[in-house]
Amino acid sequence: MGVLESAWVIARRDFVATVWSRSFILFLLAPLILFAFVLFAAQMAEDAERSASQPVVAIVADSDTVARLDAARRELVEGTGERLFPVLRSVPPAENLAVQARRLLADQEESYSGVFNGTIDHPFLTGPTRIDEGVGDRLQLIVDQARRARALEAAGAAPVAAPIERVVTEQAAGNLQMLRRKLASVGQGMIFGITLMLATLLLSNLVEEKSNKVIEVLAAAVPLDAVFYGKLIAMLGISAVGLSLWAGMAFLGYVLFQVLQDWMTLPDVSPAVGWPAFGLLLLLYYCANFMLLGGLFLGIGGQASNIRDIQTISMPVTLLQVMVFLLAINVVGREGDALAWFAYVFPFSSPLAMVAHAAKYETLWPHLVALVWQAAWVALIVRVSARMFRRTVLKSSPGGAFFSLAALRRRRA
Repeated sequence: MGVLESAWVIARRDFVATVWSRSFILFLLAPLILFAFVLFAAQMAEDAERSASQPVVAIVADSDTVARLDAARRELVEGTGERLFPVLRSVPPAENLAVQARRLLADQEESYSGVFNGTIDHPFLTGPTRIDEGVGDRLQLIVDQARRARALEAAGAAPVAAPIERVVTEQAAGNLQMLRRKLASVGQGMIFGITLMLATLLLSNLVEEKSNKVIEVLAAAVPLDAVFYGKLIAMLGISAVGLSLWAGMAFLGYVLFQVLQDWMTLPDVSPAVGWPAFGLLLLLYYCANFMLLGGLFLGIGGQASNIRDIQTISMPVTLLQVMVFLLAINVVGREGDALAWFAYVFPFSSPLAMVAHAAKYETLWPHLVALVWQAAWVALIVRVSARMFRRTVLKSSPGGAFFSLAALRRRRA
């Protein structure tokens, strides 16, 4: 059999052995459980950070000053956001304000960042110098707003709110580019997360078959390149089954929330290449990213002797994926500089970088060039990995170049 036919046989064997096993159900449920746990932990961390990071300022002043400061802060918060301004907490003044300020700043339970005393005409803020940017400047805005409100009230010229009349357009270039950058980041994150979860399993694939002598039987029956291609295709097919199930569950969940709640709506934006082309390119770049990293992981895992070696190299491999992801996400906010071009050309970051390109730019021919470039690297990585495995593990390589034209002619004959 030829390489492609042999690879299909290996792929079908691995696919059936994996999908028809009971553990495959746990494999499909594990990401959902992990995703739910991550969302829950992120929400908990965000709530804790929101309550812990917002500074609190003790207001040691008369009731009129406290009321005006509270009203000024309320007006500023309504137009901006609650977390942009420090929380103002009224404290009854003591006889010695300086001693009281030091005691309030030393209170571990209340955790004041600063102490305000005086009036809005002669304000004083007690605290370390490092709070000036986060607390002092914003407290100054509150005091200025309180003074303006008092002046307008004294002059009898309280401003009347003038609602802005809207002229609605279809889209704005700045808003469109911002949403497309977010769309590019979402696409990159999806490809990275799924590849990180699935491709790493290939590290231990060859170790298991080396231990039970299956790999020797396969290598004697079919070309070793076909074994590597078959395993990559099988894992890609397994991931396609998982993606189909997860996408179906996500769609049903979206429909359910759309029926129950009207707030869950997609933004009115489309990728630069359009949704059909973007969906197709997202799938193709996922396959390319999986094949590139999967071929590399098969080569690395093939050199390991046991599961302990796999556990040792799992962390460096994961860090390698994270570094490639960080390189690719720089393309989202950059416009054609050297780092962006390097991310486009570097084979392991090229699929993720081109996803961002599809979301931002309309041209399609660069994607054809990128897919051909990535396919060439897949063939090179699989070829090198197979030859290294034959030389170092099976110790049966006859030597010579990785690509032999004479061998190719003999195979065709």
